[in-house]
Order: sequence, then structure tokens, then C-alpha cells
Amino acid sequence: MRHWNKNPLAEAQRHRGRKKFFLVFLILIVSTVSFAQDPRISNEYFSDMLDFFDSMPRGDSAVAERYALWARDAIEQGLWAEALAGLERASDFADLSSDISYLLALARYRADRSRLEILEALEQAIHTERWNMYTSEDARLFKAEQLIALRAYAEALAELAWVDSSPAEAELSLMALANLRPVEFRRYMIESLDRYPRESGPVRVFLKFVKNEEALGHNPTREDIEILELIFRRLPLLLDDDPELAWMAAPFMRDHVEARRLLSAYRALHPPLPGSIPVALNLGVIDEQMAMEELFAFGRIQALDLAILEEVWALLRTADARTVFRRNLSVFSGVITEDANGDGIPETRAEYYNGSLTRVLHDATQEGVPQLIIFLEAAVPSSAMVLLPPESRDTPLPLGARPPAQKEAELRWERYPAVLDVELDGARYIPRPLDFHFSPFDFFHLWGSGVLFPQRDPWSAPLTRRALVFQSLRVERPSLEFDGGTEVVELSQGIPIRAREFVGDLMVAETEFLQGRPQRQRVDLDFDGQMDIIRYFRRSDRPMELEELWDYDRDIEYVYAGE
Repeated sequence: MRHWNKNPLAEAQRHRGRKKFFLVFLILIVSTVSFAQDPRISNEYFSDMLDFFDSMPRGDSAVAERYALWARDAIEQGLWAEALAGLERASDFADLSSDISYLLALARYRADRSRLEILEALEQAIHTERWNMYTSEDARLFKAEQLIALRAYAEALAELAWVDSSPAEAELSLMALANLRPVEFRRYMIESLDRYPRESGPVRVFLKFVKNEEALGHNPTREDIEILELIFRRLPLLLDDDPELAWMAAPFMRDHVEARRLLSAYRALHPPLPGSIPVALNLGVIDEQMAMEELFAFGRIQALDLAILEEVWALLRTADARTVFRRNLSVFSGVITEDANGDGIPETRAEYYNGSLTRVLHDATQEGVPQLIIFLEAAVPSSAMVLLPPESRDTPLPLGARPPAQKEAELRWERYPAVLDVELDGARYIPRPLDFHFSPFDFFHLWGSGVLFPQRDPWSAPLTRRALVFQSLRVERPSLEFDGGTEVVELSQGIPIRAREFVGDLMVAETEFLQGRPQRQRVDLDFDGQMDIIRYFRRSDRPMELEELWDYDRDIEYVYAGE
């Protein structure tokens, strides 16, 4: 049984507290409605509202709902950065509102955050299962899209199995099946075209699939030809909603006159996209000069796909046109990307200034965050930022646990590919001169223009902390004991031999190792130049692990040498 407090003072205080809460909540509702209605919201007002939300009690579903409405309105006003900052602070409400986590996923996507972070928010939204503005299907469709980008096709199909049939579900399922099970992809494509005859999504997926198969040297199957014929018959209905289908379908049309007519009509009504340029050139809709003018004009405002450049180059028939092409490349300032698997997400991004390669970004996993960034000087690699893969584990991660965050290393080359040094976690790894090579890319000239483009070396071993330790002659890091000091660990094939610590030019400690384990340390604690204290370390026959090298345990005995 509940016992009510009959103390009049306590009752009055509680009553005032309730009145204050409901008054604040009423202000919150009015402020949220005003925010949604006023198209001219200042950042100061947004910041005040965010602070106001922070002052509200946690654990209240009504407050969580208003928080989600506030974030949605911020996004609709185009205040994506502010919405992201607020949603990141709303973790206390994530188990009360799926909408908050879904909006967080949208904001992270807009901010080009890692797809793993986006998936984390979507999984939280699906797990909470408390929706008001959106639905679990919205979250699962968005999650499937991210999984497909990560090439997790089986996982994407498993997620889509929870979603009702729809044009969006069909398009995503086809994207996954095209890469996972081509036979089933063709069967489901026929079903989708029959079920959604006026939807362009499945048609786009199929045209990209046929183009990728052609790039791999695979001829269309009889089933492919039948599907293409069906698509051609429906094109007049589809072009009103998706005019780009004209140039996407044109290369596969047997009637070249009709293909040229469709492409000419598309170019007359719409600004041509880069992908349409080689198609128009091949069909004779434009000449070589116009193709190059359009292509490099695009290159001044957006990234150029290497595959499109290759297509245009292959279609140039005259020596003069190829000379102009090379000349345009030699002074090119912009970005060229490469989509190695043809899924529409480039893994490599090369940046140029006046024909010189200045930076390369590589995202092999398509997480949305580059694992490798190379900086070049005079088109020669000079330094890099590298995300190191997690160290191998003896035991698997618990189910649902996030993998450890990747550590970022800063690498400098002495003369590519020979490494000068690497900085990681505050330590500087220094190999022997010209002894340790790290060459993640080969560089080749584009069509004799003198312009370099990176090509991933599949045989290049990844950079790991263990590899750094093994290759280093010495490692320098801040002293664990002396403020402002530096510890220098000398190694041989990854095994520590001796460690010395310096404060300025004064050596204040020296540690001796035996078979990779610390044995004895001489220390100068009073900085008089005499290392008159000796410390002995705990003995063990167990080999020293990598982490112990940086934080080794020790039993200390004070021995006065008497010098």
C-alpha cells in the first residue's frame, strides 16, 4: 500500500513543482508549433530551444515526442547540422521514441558520417519500436539501403523480408539480388515489372545490371533480351517520370534510329548528365569536340567517373581529338573517381590541381569514411592518414557488441614507398632507412597525358600496429614517469632491447631487456646526472604482449648504488 505524505509544506512544494512542469511543458508545445510555422528561424533560437530540451526531465515519452517533432522541423528548415547536434544529445530518449533514432540516422547520413553509425541509429529505432511520425518499414528500408552499400547483400535481403511488398522494397531487393543471386534476380525482375509496370526503379536496376555484365564481357542471356524488349515497349510511359532512362536504354536498342531520337529528345529538354555523353557520342548525336567540351565542363563542377572518361577516350577516332583530350587532362583541376564494382559508390577519389595529383582518398569498405588518405607533393606521395584495422582477437566479440574503433596513424614516406616514420597513439615508429615499404597504390598515366591516377595494389599488406613494431628500429613516445620527457625504445625484429628516457638532453632512465622483457632500470630522480636508483622488474617466462611494451608492470626495489 502506498503511504501518502500529509506534510502540508511538502504537499505545497510538490504542487508548485507540478504547476511548474506543466507550465514549462505548455511553453514547449507552443514553442515547437511556432518553430514549425515560422520559416525564418534563427540559430540563436534553435540553440535556446536545445538548451530548453536539456532542462526537461528524462524518461517522459511526451517530452521525447516533442523532441522528435522539434528535430524534424529543424531538418525541414534545412538546419541539418543543428538537428544532428541536438539528436546526438537525445540518447536518453532513444528508448522512448523510435522517431528520434530514425531522425538521427537521417542527420548522420546527410553529414556523410560512417554507415556503421547510421546503422547503429536505425537498429536502435527498430529495437525501440515506438513510432509516431515514421514507421519500422521506413527504418528497415533505409537500413537495407545502407547494407547494400556495404555489400552486405544477404543481410539486406533478410531485413527486407520484414517489409511489405512495395516499389521501394522491390528496387532494393533487386539491387541485392543482382550482386548475390543473378538467376533469382532475373526471375524477381520479371515479377516486379509485372507488379509495378509504371515504376522506373526496377528498370534502372536492370539497365545498370546489363551494363555491368557487358563490362565484364558477358553477353545478354535470352531472358535478358526478353526483359529488355519489355522495357523498350514501356519506355514511352516511363520517360515522363524518369527521362534519364532514354540514355540508359539507348545502348541496348536494336533500332538505332529510335535510340538517336530518344537521346536527342532527352538532350533537348534536359541538361545532359555525364553518363549520357559517351552514349550520345557513340550514336552520333554529338561530335567529338562537343563530347569533350561537355565532359570537361562537368569536371569543373562535379567529380568525373574514370569509366566515363575511358568510354569517351575509346570512342575518339581522330588523332587531333585525342591530342585535345590529353591536353584537357594535363591542365585538369577537379576530381576523378573510380567505382571498381559498378555499384554507383566510388571507392577511390583522386583530386587534381592543374593536372597534378594532390590527394587520394580510398574507402575500400564503402563505409562512407576513407580508410586511407594520401597527400602528394609534385605528384609524389609524401604522407598519408591510415585507419589501422583492429588487432586480431583470440575470442570473438559478444553478439551485438560494436567492434573497437579503428586507430588513425599518420605516415610519412622518405621516398615512396620507403617509410620515414609513423605516428600512432602519440608514439613515433621509426624504421631503418629505406627498409620498410608501404605501397597501397600504384600510379599510372592516363592515356599518355602525364596525369597520374592511383590503382589499388591488391598484394600490398595492410598497415597494422604489429607490423609497425616489427619493422621499427626504435619507437619514441612520451615518458610515462617524467613530465615532458621522451622514452626511446630500441627494437630488433619487434623485440625490445633497451629503453632510455630523456628530459631535454639529460638521460634520466635506462631499462635493460632480456628476451623482450624488462629486467632492470636505472633512474635519476633528482636530475643530478647520476642514475643511482635501480629498479628490478617482476620476472616471468611468458612472452611480452604488444600492449605490455607500452605499460609494463614492475616491482620496484630501491637500491642506492652509493656513487
